[in-house]
Amino acid sequence: MRSEDADINELNFRGFSAQVRVGDRPLRVYKPEYDESMKTASGWIASEPEKEYHICWRKNEITEYAADGAIFLDGPRSRSRLNTLPQATGWIVETGERVKEQTERPFIFSELVTTDDDNLVDENIPTEPGTIRVEIKRTTTTVTKGAFTALQWDDAFSTRLHEKTKKAGGHITKQVSIGNERRAATPRISVTTKPFTDADKTPWVTFILRYRPEEALRAGGFMPDLASPLEEGHEGAAGDSENDDEDTAQTEAEIAALQAALQARVASLAKRKGVKLEEVEADLARKRRKIKQEEAINVELISAPGEVIDLTDL
Repeated sequence: MRSEDADINELNFRGFSAQVRVGDRPLRVYKPEYDESMKTASGWIASEPEKEYHICWRKNEITEYAADGAIFLDGPRSRSRLNTLPQATGWIVETGERVKEQTERPFIFSELVTTDDDNLVDENIPTEPGTIRVEIKRTTTTVTKGAFTALQWDDAFSTRLHEKTKKAGGHITKQVSIGNERRAATPRISVTTKPFTDADKTPWVTFILRYRPEEALRAGGFMPDLASPLEEGHEGAAGDSENDDEDTAQTEAEIAALQAALQARVASLAKRKGVKLEEVEADLARKRRKIKQEEAINVELISAPGEVIDLTDL
């Protein structure tokens, strides 16, 4: 695995690129990492609560194969599947979940909030909170046009954290991160594809962009710290203390949500293996001791079907 500290606004790996935009502005990617063995490129971006965002990917050169790109938000729920032709090299810009041929629900960064309502409990804890994943497969198009079929899913995962945080990380409930239906800019058709080769039944490359509020990224060392107003010779504003308290609460809620997702993932792994939860936790603890911990708040779950490949603790 290799990492870079360059100032970049897209991940570029194995002949493809991916980025996230707010409007026409690409978001900067922090702490990019590239893993050839896992065919994965990953990085961190600063989310902007309540703002729409676009997920973009492209094939970097003309090829003899087409490509299918599937987008996943906060876990295993696919929100988009788009195809690009062999001769195409332009950006595929996905502005939302397509629910009809020319109707979509836009992607919106949601904000983590706390609640003390015990009735607002969501059993579907997100397995990868704050994660945008783009899986790209090399394909050949067999049918160029067909009737559009929308993906059928409930609202995307987002989180509201119960204030009485328990060992498992608290109660987590949904908050809207997919907007209301609207007319899309262009209609959409369906195409039928098949793997380019037998080896292309699995993704050729996967891009993982983990989004967190700017304060959480700075606290974890993913973004450089800003100089304080006092260091620059300015007096702090009267509301700074109140804003700091709000930022701290938001960051703590983010961390607790990650802990809840981690606990749920470990419990799911124990169930699949048919062993006690304590045995899985002990095994993961042994693996963590082999990994040098460099970030303060990094929960990384990279999984192949049916198993956990890598896990770093908070």
